[in-house]
Amino acid sequence: MTTPRTHTTAPTKDTSGADAAPADFFVPGAHYVDGDGYKAPEQTHTFQCEHIVLHPRPGAGPRAFGFLRNNAPGSEWFSKALTKNDFDQWTRIPETLDAPTDGTDPAADAPF
Repeated sequence: MTTPRTHTTAPTKDTSGADAAPADFFVPGAHYVDGDGYKAPEQTHTFQCEHIVLHPRPGAGPRAFGFLRNNAPGSEWFSKALTKNDFDQWTRIPETLDAPTDGTDPAADAPF
């Protein structure tokens, strides 16, 4: 019988010398879109970054964990992890656009 490995919540050290969250990487709490103003909503996605962690494999770099959804009306959120290679296709949505201006509750459409 095999003994299961214990899960540790301590931060993993990256022996490659790379930072946990490079300056040109996702930011926890920020929202990102992968399209431009010329694509239909169902062809674009929104990513809400929740956490940045280092992958346990040495040299693998950081991962941005959060929630992703298709921008078509009524689309559901699902969990997603993105890498440094994914970052270039995403554009951060300014905080002023994150907050609704019509008085609605921003948490109503949040994934949690």
